[in-house]
Amino acid sequence: MSKITVRADDELVERLEAREESKSQLVREALRAYLADEFADPRGDSSDVQAATLDGFLADRVAALVDERVEHQLRTRQQDVNVNLRLEGATAERASVSDESLGTPEREPRSVDRDCGQCGVALGEDHVYCPNCGEKASRRVFCDCGDEIRSDWAFCPSCGRRTPAADVLDSA
Repeated sequence: MSKITVRADDELVERLEAREESKSQLVREALRAYLADEFADPRGDSSDVQAATLDGFLADRVAALVDERVEHQLRTRQQDVNVNLRLEGATAERASVSDESLGTPEREPRSVDRDCGQCGVALGEDHVYCPNCGEKASRRVFCDCGDEIRSDWAFCPSCGRRTPAADVLDSA
């Protein structure tokens, strides 16, 4: 037979000494009863055993706290949200809103027939330069960084470079 040492507080020792059986006999019986209960329910699903373990206690506590928070949120949640917008000022007007689409396009398609401004040769839609004289066919201006800029801008808003228009404005 092996020897097991058990530490107990003073109150438990006094209760054991008050009994007629020996302390060793009482501890053996208590250990047998504990192990018999544990092996009787091998899954460990009993609420007493589960609550006795740290994991079981934490799981019960977390479940209780989550249930409490969910219940609190459901009680305090308002179902409807009202939003009021009020526009003030001289330019505030009522506009009619319709889900119907307009029958006519907003912008007329550009005509395909263009002529070169320098030599008068007909240009196709895909021509950027005139195939006859090399004049630029489109009036679009691009910066060195690749962004499109207006011809009257002095600086590119994307990269800050000076444009050719800035040189013209400086000489004036």
